[in-house]
Amino acid sequence: MRFATSMAVFVLLALASSAAAEEGKAQPYDPRRAHAEADANDDGGVDRAEFHSRMVEIFFFADSDRDGFMTWPELEKAVAFPEDFRGADADGDERISLYEFVRVRFADFDTVDANRDGLLSVEEVVAVFERGGVR
Repeated sequence: MRFATSMAVFVLLALASSAAAEEGKAQPYDPRRAHAEADANDDGGVDRAEFHSRMVEIFFFADSDRDGFMTWPELEKAVAFPEDFRGADADGDERISLYEFVRVRFADFDTVDANRDGLLSVEEVVAVFERGGVR
């Protein structure tokens, strides 16, 4: 479902800071903070490399047993819209590899990048969040 995938992209960008996560406190989604956390070079845009790095961080944070894969319980606990991953298990091993995870998360990058400049601006992220996702 495109709506769920789109929302998941933004919710994932907003993964709580490591300090809050370590304390086990859920943080409300703030698209501006999420964008700032993903914008590693503070240039105002999240490019594909920054987005990829953030997705890798999220994957390894969510992999609670540290086995290099995410199981369905790990996905359901740590990821918004885990149903996006139902078709992602390409090898059928009932767990999601880093490659499978990143592939799902990149599905809507180009759709969200409304001006096609290869960057997710804070305005693009906020606009999609406020609309309730990409339709």
